[in-house]
Amino acid sequence: MQTDETESSSRSNRDVKTTLIEPFKQIKFGVYVIGFSLAFVAATSAMFLLAFFQQYQHLMGIFNITDSKSQMELVTNDIFYNNILRIAFVFVVFIGLTFLMVFRMTHRYYGPLVSIERFVDEIANGQYSKRVKIRKGDELQRLTDKLNVMATALEQRHGKGK
Repeated sequence: MQTDETESSSRSNRDVKTTLIEPFKQIKFGVYVIGFSLAFVAATSAMFLLAFFQQYQHLMGIFNITDSKSQMELVTNDIFYNNILRIAFVFVVFIGLTFLMVFRMTHRYYGPLVSIERFVDEIANGQYSKRVKIRKGDELQRLTDKLNVMATALEQRHGKGK
């Protein structure tokens, strides 16, 4: 009966830890990836704008248009605005997909790492009867299987521990 209470207590502590601490680590990783992506998008946008202004200057030179109002009307038309909307849409989709990918990948890799870290702490404290439990299909499944074999060997050699 005490193991049920201990496991229940351990599980509620785990839920609190998962809710309060680990999402911040996950968000930190996501911020790095999204920051890198935004830097890439900014560099690409700068190159696009440079190409646009060079083309604009070239076009103004060809037609010898000196009136600034006429220059802007020539370049900023419906096609220009439609392209701006398309680029903005692609940017929003890119950020959304990047966020989704970061969320899925951190759950896939970081979740098992948290479970493994907890398991290692329990083994270090002499709780040899503990086992690592992660979702089937997670990337670190082979490692957790080996850690569980190690825990079984330790339990056979040293008993259940604390």
